[in-house]
Amino acid sequence: MAKGYSLQALGVLDGSLPPAIPDGAIVGARLRRNSIFLSGASLVAQGVGAVNDNIVVYEWPANALFDSITFQTDTAFTGATIQFGTAANPTKYGSIAAAAANTLYTLRPVAARVAGQYAAPEQLIITITGAALPSAFNAEIAMTYQTAN
Repeated sequence: MAKGYSLQALGVLDGSLPPAIPDGAIVGARLRRNSIFLSGASLVAQGVGAVNDNIVVYEWPANALFDSITFQTDTAFTGATIQFGTAANPTKYGSIAAAAANTLYTLRPVAARVAGQYAAPEQLIITITGAALPSAFNAEIAMTYQTAN
């Protein structure tokens, strides 16, 4: 029977001599989390929240490995779709259409994980499509990523 190895076990556990050292940002890495808050009042004061507007959420540091994004709001985003991505790729991490109130959404696209560590810091940007955001809401976005110890 054939035997294969995950990308992280190849060269480490397959009997290679000398064995490779596993990537510390993936194997045995620290999981880090940034909690980011949005409010409709703050966005209204900034003149942001309409269709095609962008909201800079925060950024992942260089050498980080994407893990996941979670999103929750206390108010329904009826008709609005929020896209999570970058300036160059607005849907890189996925999108949520008509987010329901008090529902936890998790975005964890495999392609973003397999792409590897960021060579430079990368900003997470929300792009609004479909309809404007409500003028009164509170939301939390958690960005998690892995780093070498």
